[in-house]
Amino acid sequence: MKTKLLFALILVALLVAPLWAKGPNGPSTSSGLSVTEKDNILYLYEEEKLAHDIYVAMYNLYGAYIFNNISESEQRHMDSVAKLISKYELDDTVVYNDPGIFLNEDIEILYGDLLEEGEKDLTSALGVGVKIEVMDIGDIE
Repeated sequence: MKTKLLFALILVALLVAPLWAKGPNGPSTSSGLSVTEKDNILYLYEEEKLAHDIYVAMYNLYGAYIFNNISESEQRHMDSVAKLISKYELDDTVVYNDPGIFLNEDIEILYGDLLEEGEKDLTSALGVGVKIEVMDIGDIE
């Protein structure tokens, strides 16, 4: 559990580090962030939401507590990123979407694909969890 929490903190720190960096970061929006930074924050929120929604669905389907535990962690990640969305007055419509609903079409399609795969059986659902975590590691790299 400590490893998962440390991993999550590192992920959030690396993905939002440019927000605290000094110097030119490209064209700024009214929030003072570059367009890229704004897009990265909104994407990060939806990616965390994807993981949360999948883990909740898998817990509801199989009752395996690992999915419940990880979904709670993903909710904390979403809450942290939601604070950035609020702080920088970004498009907060993403924060209030129902499960499985995303503004980013690619993430919504990925959600559907992962959900379908995870619904096959518990082993497939665990494999979907691995895919989500590998995706997170890829973002860190």
